[in-house]
This record gives sequence, structure tokens and C-alpha cells, in this order.
Amino acid sequence: MKCRYIIDKIGGKVLIPGCDAVANSYDMSMFTCRTEQSFSAFEKQRYNEVIKEKDSLISELEKENASLNRIIKKLLKK
Repeated sequence: MKCRYIIDKIGGKVLIPGCDAVANSYDMSMFTCRTEQSFSAFEKQRYNEVIKEKDSLISELEKENASLNRIIKKLLKK
């Protein structure tokens, strides 16, 4: 569970620590909680990263292909 604040009718804003650093210091700037992510959310994030990498590679290859096609056209005109 992550560190968070809750609103209590009696105490007002109350810190609920979820990691040792905040539990020991009660300072949210020491926050070290891991983000809890479901497996499907992790897979979606990883999928999007891979797709972004592939799209970048495809763009680079398309630019290289266009450049090589221009060189071939120049050579064929001579």
C-alpha cells in the first residue's frame, strides 16, 4: 500500500504511511513506496514502450531507404 493522506473528522488530515521511510520520519518527501501496478497494466506499459521503439526504428529505416533510393536514381541518370 502507498503512503497517503486521509481526512479524519476529528484529527483532520492524517498521514497513513505505507513505507518505512515515511513511517519513521512522517515526512512525505522521504516517500519510497513502490507503485502498485497490476500485471495487465505493466504489460500494456511494456507493450507501448516496445511499439514506440519499433516505430522509431521504422522511421529511421524509411529515411535511410529514401536516401538510398535518391542515390540509386542519381546513379541511373548518369
